[in-house]
Amino acid sequence: MRRFLVVLFAAALLVGLAVPAVSAAPIPETVTVAGPFAIGSPEAEALEAELAAFTTENRVEVVFEEYFGDPVDLATGPEPPDLVITPQPATLFEAAPYVVDLGEFVNERSLRRDFGDYLIDLASLDGVVLGAPIKVDLKSLVWYKPEMFAANGYAIPQTFTELVALSDQMVANGQNPWCNYIGSGFATGWIGTDWVEDLLLSTDGPDVYDQWIDHTVVFQDPRVEEAFERFEQMIGPGYVYDRGNMTSIDFVFNVLPLGAGDCLMHKQASFFAAFIPAFGFDLADFATFKFPAVNSEFDDSVFGGGVYVAALNERPEVRQLVRFMASRQFGREALADVGGWLLPNVRFDLNRYGDDLTRSFAEVVQAAIMAGQYRFDASDLMPPVVGSGEFWFGMRDLVDGVRTIPQVLADIDAAWPS
Repeated sequence: MRRFLVVLFAAALLVGLAVPAVSAAPIPETVTVAGPFAIGSPEAEALEAELAAFTTENRVEVVFEEYFGDPVDLATGPEPPDLVITPQPATLFEAAPYVVDLGEFVNERSLRRDFGDYLIDLASLDGVVLGAPIKVDLKSLVWYKPEMFAANGYAIPQTFTELVALSDQMVANGQNPWCNYIGSGFATGWIGTDWVEDLLLSTDGPDVYDQWIDHTVVFQDPRVEEAFERFEQMIGPGYVYDRGNMTSIDFVFNVLPLGAGDCLMHKQASFFAAFIPAFGFDLADFATFKFPAVNSEFDDSVFGGGVYVAALNERPEVRQLVRFMASRQFGREALADVGGWLLPNVRFDLNRYGDDLTRSFAEVVQAAIMAGQYRFDASDLMPPVVGSGEFWFGMRDLVDGVRTIPQVLADIDAAWPS
């Protein structure tokens, strides 16, 4: 085609004809997105495919760049991206002067309808919506092998009381109920905090849980102490396989005894699915049930984490992309096929998920959001000196018998910033 145009142009010059202008296709606007997904990883590739679908429909070029730092560093840098994705909504508060109010892009009532008040409030400051959730995960799960339950006649517990009774039944049958290695390098202790968070949330509900995060409800509060006591009960004599190595062996190795039937249950997040095939087991041989609530009033209560998108520019094409990422269409192209990527929009079509296991996780999350009982990991929202400090350290010492529950609770309260 180019050769034809050149020849036509030359011929026109020879005969003195006017050469018609050849209109070039308009150059598409470019939107840059930076986020914490390694280029080449399944999550990054699926996100890029999702953004490519938007590109095709809107004639906008979207460029994704991996970035694992703090949003404020990007926002104040020499060439900030148009959008930033962060796994910690609280990090947007420091960057707030540079972040566009998403309420100017998307109707705030629509955001609250689709994601619930809690997830929107978590990224709002002084009435300004700084970010919208695009991914969540689920921690309130118990993994097991259905064939092991069926062989022993065990039923899925519907309440925490039934979970304790099932554990006792397994002990009576000479079995270890729980696989519970909690090692995680410098982060050892977070699995213990997950237990306490689930137990407090499902006993006393979201309001008390939120007050605990704010330290309005202190760690030495009887309700928090009761959650710690229930955790201690679940790691008591006979309950845990290889109990003496709980803190010294990395949590990913729970796959081995669970897969071999040396222990029959493991409390872990939805991302545990990625480790099972890595150890040579078939993921289809495993299943999950929701960690049962202590109080039936909070049957839908679950917790996890999430990823938010925020805008650093407000050009028309940026507005378009934000609206897309906050819509129920986002995720249909490829993200729903990535195991563990749960779409937080309650209007997202659950039938679009690529496998039954991920779909079951999404069903639990959607129910919790709609009931107002989905919460973020409490330790992630607490001041770092507590959440990833004294709280973790206390769980290690509690498991190893170095400190008692009253000592741990008092030490955590004492470490809280004044």
